[in-house]
Amino acid sequence: MPNNKRKRVSKIKGKEKAHPYSRKARQIARAMNTESLIARNKSDRLNMAMSRGQKLVWFRDNLDEIEYEESPENTGKDGQKTRWTMHELGQLVDLYLERHEEELEKIDEKKKLGRLLTPKEALFLENIKVERNEAEISGLEVPDLTDKELVEFLRGWDGDVNSVSLIKKIRCKPASVQGTKDSTPAATTTGASSQNQAIAEITGLSVE
Repeated sequence: MPNNKRKRVSKIKGKEKAHPYSRKARQIARAMNTESLIARNKSDRLNMAMSRGQKLVWFRDNLDEIEYEESPENTGKDGQKTRWTMHELGQLVDLYLERHEEELEKIDEKKKLGRLLTPKEALFLENIKVERNEAEISGLEVPDLTDKELVEFLRGWDGDVNSVSLIKKIRCKPASVQGTKDSTPAATTTGASSQNQAIAEITGLSVE
């Protein structure tokens, strides 16, 4: 019965003397492809976790950046907010989507001077457009600040990427496109944000 177990390249004996078209050479090639695929998948998972981690860190660091209406039942003894409504969470999403305004202004100035955008700048604008569309159509995946226990955990979280999966997340649309103050996120948008207009002016494309 053939042995189909894939070996690591380092475990293959005599690989230095293998003929280019021999069975051993094919075995080495398969092992290298497998190791490359495993490394790529591991890197993709790490990059995804780091990206999600960066978002969660932003929300942790900006929990108290907005002044909300006082709500005794959602405020701790230390005066810190312990729970968000969906509308309040949407306000944080709006603030999150505006985090690149300074960079957008610089690119806008460059555009006005008639200078071409670099591939990196063009990709940056495309990423913002995709993020904005996702936020308005299906909502962004954000920490579930409607859960008091999660809020307490997030406030004390050290940013360890390994614990990203432990943080409960929900999808929330920006408050600027939600229906009414006390409603759940609206299924359709109700208007364009100032950032949408900025992106449209820079790229010549509309963000729907």
